[in-house]
Amino acid sequence: MNITYQTKKEIPLPQLLHLYNAHNWTTYTKEPIQLQKAIENSHFVLTAWDKGNLVGLARAISDDVSIFYLQDIIVLPTYEGKGIGQTLLKKCLERYQHVRQQVLMTDNDERVLRFYEKMGYTNLKEKGELNVFVF
Repeated sequence: MNITYQTKKEIPLPQLLHLYNAHNWTTYTKEPIQLQKAIENSHFVLTAWDKGNLVGLARAISDDVSIFYLQDIIVLPTYEGKGIGQTLLKKCLERYQHVRQQVLMTDNDERVLRFYEKMGYTNLKEKGELNVFVF
């Protein structure tokens, strides 16, 4: 396996849909053009490729000064456990190391929570240190 990483935002729509559908992220895939537009409008996009096939993606929303928000990090299930997600996240964190706030929100999936904690994130859910509001 020879994974390459690229910072291009132009991703063939069928490959993008395949990646997101592999995790049943139908909120994204039910409007394919909107997904593609979201990727293109992201501040930073990092993709992982195996022989021309999209196998992973991370994207950030940021002002590049005070906040970096990790919007998506996703790896094809058949490629999970091979360090691709870790590499995507590490490269994003390196890119935004100068930014004061590094934030993400995620589902309450134990496997996902363990991944982020392993990568150094602190879950504030029970700590009461910050308040998070969503609309």
